[in-house]
Amino acid sequence: MTLRTAEMRRVQRALLDWHRREGQRAPWRESRDPYHALLAAVMAQQTQMSRVLPSYERFLAAFPTIEALARASRAEVVRAWAGMGYNRRAVRLHEAARIIAREEWPRTAGALARIGGIGPFTAAIVASFAFGEAAAAVDTNVRRVLGRLAGDESLRGRALQSLAGAWLPADGPARWNQALMDYGAAVCTPRPRCDACAVVRWCASKERYAGGGPAVAEEQAVYRVRPAKKEAPFEGSARYYRGRIIEVLRGLPPGASVRLVALPSLIADGRPAPPPERTRELVRALEREGLASVRRSRVSLPE
Repeated sequence: MTLRTAEMRRVQRALLDWHRREGQRAPWRESRDPYHALLAAVMAQQTQMSRVLPSYERFLAAFPTIEALARASRAEVVRAWAGMGYNRRAVRLHEAARIIAREEWPRTAGALARIGGIGPFTAAIVASFAFGEAAAAVDTNVRRVLGRLAGDESLRGRALQSLAGAWLPADGPARWNQALMDYGAAVCTPRPRCDACAVVRWCASKERYAGGGPAVAEEQAVYRVRPAKKEAPFEGSARYYRGRIIEVLRGLPPGASVRLVALPSLIADGRPAPPPERTRELVRALEREGLASVRRSRVSLPE
């Protein structure tokens, strides 16, 4: 479905009005500081927003500026990242901070995305929030909202980015990005609340979700007969033990290390200790990713 310009403007106004009333409030959305936007965007990757705010405030207290983060050691950054999980994000953030502090803040999404560890979504968030660039930030929520409005939820890649760019108002791109993300999280969810939707009259997917038509019934029938996918247990997995290794290393005093041969029992946490060779493989992988350092058979956080 292609909306006429006047209809598109009505949708934009309706979503922005909803956002003024119901949108999330967060310090990084108000400050217009590129570092705040970058930190929040990296933290929000694979993490619920409810968990981000306390970690964001704690991390910002430790490293109040991009220069302070760049000057910190890798060990200090990984320690400050405690509780967030996916520790590789801390490494990427630290590397990006050192590049930005050494040079200067790129002011466009394209230039930001050329820095290692900053993807297109994060680049668009920083560019629009901090520098006012008309850059469309597309995450899962935005893809769902725009795909449903257009009547094609299969859109991906360039087609999706093109659609997002077409919808992006030149005036206030940050507010629009915020509105779409919040709307997808609160109203246009995987099971949409069409009865509460401010733009349902313009939605090309409204019959599918709100009308109770054949498309909904067929989808439900397919879902009922589809076998449930079994997820691998987390405890005892490589990710589980990687996290346990990082937690052990975080608990060491600054500059201290632990013997590699002692790690299996230290990370067991009431479970059978992993074999020594498996532990060595995990440590080697963490070392390659910048999350551990091995010297003379002793392991520590990288300094």
